[in-house]
Amino acid sequence: MIRTTQAAPTTVSVLGELEVVGEHGPLPLGAPRQRAVFAALALNAERAVTTQRIITMVWGPSHPTHAVNLVHKYVSGLRRALAALPPRRRVAIESGPSGYRLVPQAGQMDLALFQTWIQTARAMRDDGEEVRAAELFGRALALWRGPFLGELSGPAFDDEREFMETVRLVVLEEYAAVGLRTGRRAEVMGPLRDALRHHPLEENLARLLILALYEEGRTAEAVRVYQVLATRMLGELNVPPRPELHDLYQAIRRHRPIAGARRLQNAP
Repeated sequence: MIRTTQAAPTTVSVLGELEVVGEHGPLPLGAPRQRAVFAALALNAERAVTTQRIITMVWGPSHPTHAVNLVHKYVSGLRRALAALPPRRRVAIESGPSGYRLVPQAGQMDLALFQTWIQTARAMRDDGEEVRAAELFGRALALWRGPFLGELSGPAFDDEREFMETVRLVVLEEYAAVGLRTGRRAEVMGPLRDALRHHPLEENLARLLILALYEEGRTAEAVRVYQVLATRMLGELNVPPRPELHDLYQAIRRHRPIAGARRLQNAP
């Protein structure tokens, strides 16, 4: 788990189970299809979504003949649920000529915060402010509470989940790389281990974890991470790890210097 300063709770959360949080906890968003309509709007927050697009996202090509009426019904139900939010957390669903638009207040969507923070962190990193960049990358990743959109299923949501998981892993790699350069080895090891449990064939994650362990003086563990990865890749993909990762493994085993690595002073 990433330890970092948390922002105030957001109102609309999609980085995990779909939630709208009021003063006394999550609001009831209704039946699965009604929740799916809300998800379709949340993924396009601040943008108009046509009724036909909502239907496609919620039902796919095999939608009921009265799907338009169902969308109207579900939006009405969602508006009733959102009315329980206090004014400072207000989230509105506006009607337009061809569909609907979700309008949260600034800073109230975890997805928007995640995107803003990673853009800012990348700019800080590129400007040489790596300590601040690492903190902000960590804050962005800490917004995630589980798989994107949680239990929602369907082709559109499954595609979004896969895409956002790829984005999360890229950001984790950026966070870990900056973390290693700024001495946050112990801090990045946990998230890297967690990610590798779910994505055991990701060579970039393995490389970063190997480096973190090596720099902490945990050579045997670093070697073991490579060996587990190599065994799985040969067994499942019939290919070995890429050459630069194998070279890193050999350098660690043979106690050769590793470019850019910063071992602790008391490391063996």
